[in-house]
Amino acid sequence: ADTHNAEARLSLKSLEPDPLQAFADRTVVGQEFRGTVEKVVPIGVFVDLGGGIVGLVPFREIDGRPAASPAEDFEVGEQITVVVAEIELPTRRVFLSG
Repeated sequence: ADTHNAEARLSLKSLEPDPLQAFADRTVVGQEFRGTVEKVVPIGVFVDLGGGIVGLVPFREIDGRPAASPAEDFEVGEQITVVVAEIELPTRRVFLSG
């Protein structure tokens, strides 16, 4: 009976809408969002777009120029406007540009 319960739980889980898939379905590349800076890392800024979606703004693409010390331009908790550059469902990544 135990394995049956596990299978039932598994199939229920797969019926839940995938937030990333839902985001991809309703979002077009080039669309603007207001997001909140969640984390600043050496490669870029993670931005929370809401609904469980977090995207990455790579530093090399901000304003189309490489920034020498870009981390200083961003503060955790700051609201910024970003543009969706790419949604990669297989790797579950959302790339943004600033």
